[in-house]
Amino acid sequence: MLNLFSTKRHFQNSECTTAVLPVGAIEQHGSHLPVGTDAIIADEVASRIAKRLDAYLLPCVSISSSIEHRESKGTVYLKADTLALVLRDIAESLRYTGFKRLIVFTGHGGNWILKPTIRQMNRDYAERGHELKTILIPSNIAGARIGEVVTHTQHDLHAGEKETSIMLHLCPEHVEPIAPQQKPTTSPQDYMDYFDVSEITEDGYWGYPEEATAEKGCRLLDLYEAGAIAYIDALERERRAIAERTRSRGK
Repeated sequence: MLNLFSTKRHFQNSECTTAVLPVGAIEQHGSHLPVGTDAIIADEVASRIAKRLDAYLLPCVSISSSIEHRESKGTVYLKADTLALVLRDIAESLRYTGFKRLIVFTGHGGNWILKPTIRQMNRDYAERGHELKTILIPSNIAGARIGEVVTHTQHDLHAGEKETSIMLHLCPEHVEPIAPQQKPTTSPQDYMDYFDVSEITEDGYWGYPEEATAEKGCRLLDLYEAGAIAYIDALERERRAIAERTRSRGK
């Protein structure tokens, strides 16, 4: 695996053509989790993916689209279109030096702009005859299996059972006491289009962190890793099948 400690010679001697980019966020996560939670989680999952694929692990894009937390001191964010341009520039620099695949894992649900950006990038590169393909690992990559680990599969969106469990596993020394809530937030997720999270939650978290355990966090990370690799493999199988059908029609 290539990473920030790799030298020019390492890259020259490597046949690696896949890069993995974690995208996190710097935003409030209630009174119990650090503002860098999404970046820490994204970096861990991306590192696992890069190891499995023997890929180039890029440093995490930690500051991203977190405007829904702007009222909380410590939150730092980019506008959505700025994040889209950052991703485009990263992809272009990789393509220029011979990389053929960029895998993006985001640890923050608010980075919705990545999906249409990557869809457009893949079409644009194909039209120009460029080989770089960009893959976005879906935020629900654990799918239905998430219920095998967590108690709450609904209304656990931010600094709740899932994220707190992972942080208890990765760095328990940075998990503070949870501020009790009188009534869990059950507002629709799209209310973040209209209100700041600080306005629709009691302490900035949206979920059930009191249900979190380090053991759940370990199992969740394994699910994310397995789900990501399965998704990438399935996508490549589909790509080969489409190419074969295209060749067959041309005969």
